[in-house]
Amino acid sequence: MTNLWRDLPTGPDPPHKVYTIVEVPNGCSNKYEFDCETGIFKLDRVLYSALYYPGDYGIIPRTWSIDEDPLDILVLTTKPTFPGCVMIARPIGV
Repeated sequence: MTNLWRDLPTGPDPPHKVYTIVEVPNGCSNKYEFDCETGIFKLDRVLYSALYYPGDYGIIPRTWSIDEDPLDILVLTTKPTFPGCVMIARPIGV
């Protein structure tokens, strides 16, 4: 089985263009987590409030943060994608 985090490169032109593995689509209140060891998505929790993600939230492949998780990324989108969708994004801040 393909593991998106391990098998994808960081991006086509990092740090200017990186791949994003979407965990939580724009407007979704279900919080999915990608398990880097198994390569599968798991439902972590449901946000029981008026809060939702304002864009597609995910991770950058082959990266590791100080909190011992892949680097997070929020891609501003007008329409939601889906968990597991891979897209190219241009980071504007860290």
